[in-house]
Amino acid sequence: MTATELTAVPGPITSRPRPGPARLLGVSSLAHFLNDGVVFFVPVVGDLLSQDHHLSTVMVTAMLTVFYVTSAGFGVAVGLAADAIGRRGPMIAVGIATLGASLFGFYASLSLTGVPSDTLVLVAAAVAGVGSSFYHPLGGSVLQLGFPESSRGRALGINGAAGSLGRALYPALFFVIAAIGISRPATTVVFGALSLLAALAVAVGLPAEPIGPAGPRPTARTAVLAPAPGQPGGTAERTSAPGAEARVGTSSPSPAAPLRSLLSRSVVALMAISFFRSLAFIGIVSWIPIYLTTERHAGLSTGLGWTVTVMYAGGIVGQPLFGLLADRFDKRFVLALDSLGSALGIFLFLSTAGHGAAALVALAVFGLFTFSGFPLLMSLVADYVPRASSTTGNALVWGVGSTGGQALGPLAVSLLMGGSHAHLGLAFAVLGAVAAATVVGTPLLQRTERPARMALFG
Repeated sequence: MTATELTAVPGPITSRPRPGPARLLGVSSLAHFLNDGVVFFVPVVGDLLSQDHHLSTVMVTAMLTVFYVTSAGFGVAVGLAADAIGRRGPMIAVGIATLGASLFGFYASLSLTGVPSDTLVLVAAAVAGVGSSFYHPLGGSVLQLGFPESSRGRALGINGAAGSLGRALYPALFFVIAAIGISRPATTVVFGALSLLAALAVAVGLPAEPIGPAGPRPTARTAVLAPAPGQPGGTAERTSAPGAEARVGTSSPSPAAPLRSLLSRSVVALMAISFFRSLAFIGIVSWIPIYLTTERHAGLSTGLGWTVTVMYAGGIVGQPLFGLLADRFDKRFVLALDSLGSALGIFLFLSTAGHGAAALVALAVFGLFTFSGFPLLMSLVADYVPRASSTTGNALVWGVGSTGGQALGPLAVSLLMGGSHAHLGLAFAVLGAVAAATVVGTPLLQRTERPARMALFG
């Protein structure tokens, strides 16, 4: 079936064209680009406030913590709402628009000084946290439901690369725009306005519900994932019989499973791994701009922007690569490899001096592994939860697990450095060890069958 053919669904006859997988992947990738561009711009705002407004380390830590805690706390609510009422596409657009609105709050905090600025930056961080809680559980669910199991990792990897591209470009573009004569506070307004316009494009381009790939599968197979001995929760059944996935998003969706039944041993273990990985990774990433400015003397300039961009750019290559590996190999092994590679990258960076070529290469290696978790985690979630509860499952692993770790990461660095930027290197080393230690949790994840390979677009 082509992208222009109609989808036959139960109920009233409709003439609405079936959105093709290319459109589904393209528009969701645009949303990921916008979401992660703004989200990973927040640490740069913290650096600007620290250097230009002499915002205290306590306030920078509070800003980052508010942002990540709000995102983690709101994510499960988003997942439950999406699985209950559907309309994942419009909800993604709401998240992008909320992130855009938060940039206007950051503009106000950068334009003022004193107590009003401190209050506004915390409010803006909370609004940004709410906005950032939408995309990952929703976008992951759209692709989990819209692509067959055999090509899900690659679709998630391509989509994740778009998010990495946003992370890589936004910090550099910020300094480029500021360098042509627009003030730094006004530059945040430019990005905020662009986010609002882009949210409209996402709302129009992304269907309310993904429609699964049509056409027969090579074999009719029903996989029932029974919990391991002592594992709580019910079974997670996934049917890959011919045409089964073509009914996703129709008028008769399967009811979502209760939240407690989703907490199998594998899901809980994956949440824990995600938590400690993110605590380590985001703790480092959040303080990298300040570390480069204060300890590596990069300065507040395009040089800092490009250095941070090199780190984020690693995920542009890493996400499709690890998505492909997730489709071909044991995902648990690939996840362990990703964690160890990220730890190696930060230790390589700490062994360099300044912000020259060696440091850039080390940051690129760090970014290659650090920003490649999206296709791995979302592929594993799809193996462990029912399709009807995909968004809630994503919210548990990405929202509570990953984003919860992000919430504590900046605070962990602040405690480890004891109020002195000179101790940031030591804090990064400790967190690198934490990231490497997460591999001990991978044997707790249930092994899943690798599906037969199929083309990405059917």
